[in-house]
Amino acid sequence: MDSAQNYSSRLVIGSLLAGLLIVVILAVLLLTSDDLRNRDAGGEDGVLGGDFTLTSINGDVSLSDFKGQAVMIYFGFVNCSQVCPTSMKTMQLALEKMRPEEVEEVQVLLVSVDVDNDNVAVLNDYVKKFHQGFIGLTGTVDQINHVIDEYGSYYSPTELEEFDEGRAFRHSSRYYLVNKQGKLVDAMRHSTTVNEITARLRKLI
Repeated sequence: MDSAQNYSSRLVIGSLLAGLLIVVILAVLLLTSDDLRNRDAGGEDGVLGGDFTLTSINGDVSLSDFKGQAVMIYFGFVNCSQVCPTSMKTMQLALEKMRPEEVEEVQVLLVSVDVDNDNVAVLNDYVKKFHQGFIGLTGTVDQINHVIDEYGSYYSPTELEEFDEGRAFRHSSRYYLVNKQGKLVDAMRHSTTVNEITARLRKLI
């Protein structure tokens, strides 16, 4: 009888531990998800998006400067090894599928989350490798965090031994689309294809 009870107890404990392990795994997946959003996402009215002012190689740039154009915003950083270059290339190819007069109605902005390393010169050199019309933006930590919160994005520093600088960032990877009136209308996933982005931009212009 005691053996049966001990076996039953061990079975219950084993089941509880297995359940706990599943919960931990799910929590880790959520915390590292590209779709993770800040708890304080959105402005005071709770609406995502909005105007902001950051710094480019040519001085201050505000989102409102591009009213009358569709704007595509991406949050990333120059030393990003895979995700950011892939996304930058996707945006480049999307514009290359458009006619020159259409491209004039689109502005792409890369907002860097690495304020310590991505100065305006570094950012400018980086974005111009993909398209001459792209603009790289930076600012203070508070300014970047404000824009991140406004757009429901996410980033977090992470120490990586294999990373040259000893530091990288885990961050959401989405293409934020703003219409000609300056309103955020879409946040397309990292997996969005070139053709899908091109079609969406054409609808906005």
